[in-house]
Amino acid sequence: MKIEFYSDSRKDKNEDIYGVTTYGAFVLDGASSLINTSYTPGGNDVHWMVNWWKSYLEDELDKLDEDIKDILQRGIESFNQEYGRYTHIDRLSSLEQISAGIAVVRNKGDNFECFVLGDVEITIENNDGVVEVITDTSLKYMDKQVIDMISSGEDRESRIVFKGFTEEELELLRKNRMKMNINGGYYILGHSVEAIKKGIYKVYPINQLKRCLLSTDGINPLDTYYTRGRLLDEMSKRGVKGLISELRSFEKMDIDKKKIKRLKTHDDATAVLLGFPSKYKLGAR
Repeated sequence: MKIEFYSDSRKDKNEDIYGVTTYGAFVLDGASSLINTSYTPGGNDVHWMVNWWKSYLEDELDKLDEDIKDILQRGIESFNQEYGRYTHIDRLSSLEQISAGIAVVRNKGDNFECFVLGDVEITIENNDGVVEVITDTSLKYMDKQVIDMISSGEDRESRIVFKGFTEEELELLRKNRMKMNINGGYYILGHSVEAIKKGIYKVYPINQLKRCLLSTDGINPLDTYYTRGRLLDEMSKRGVKGLISELRSFEKMDIDKKKIKRLKTHDDATAVLLGFPSKYKLGAR
């Protein structure tokens, strides 16, 4: 099993994270609150959150007698207890809550399990070259509303008020955030145990697979330049880090976000690429 991974952030603290265990792998893409809040040590609650989940999943994901969803639901209960040491969770509004998209894969016997919650992605390529992207499009649709506003905005840099967004953009972001983990909205890893039931779970015979890519949405601007199949080819040839470096170059040439339509100039970008030359445990190098 060939495994390659890389994560890049232009912030002081990366709010993406990845992990690889003996039988599994995962990525998380943290989303900060939309008002000024900070409860945990270190001053960045999202960074604290994704690191907590990394430690938890590295300990728990390889328990093959337990379903992935059960592991995640148990994790939320533990996370709430730990995070509850710093604030009253039940008093937090949706705007105050932190959350994260999560993608998890696991080799269980002859099967390859995939789970996605949020707008992170798992790209699966089978031995015939057929590519499938597993993701939740509901949040992508909401983000597109804001992205369209950003790309059409004039002189927006002079109107920035919070985390790189204008008042109008922030109002729409907050309106959408109020739809977190409710029917008719979108589901994501946060404080809701029930949200895990809304995740996408798929199973594939592992001997039918060629490659798998787990990625956060910071990778998505590369879709402007590559089909997903071509992206897998380029990552296999040039490395995950090489493609993320190229992404940063594209972003620098498009500071105004006109060609590559996106929420942020440089979002955190994380990818884990798995190759399946033969049936091995995921952690075997």
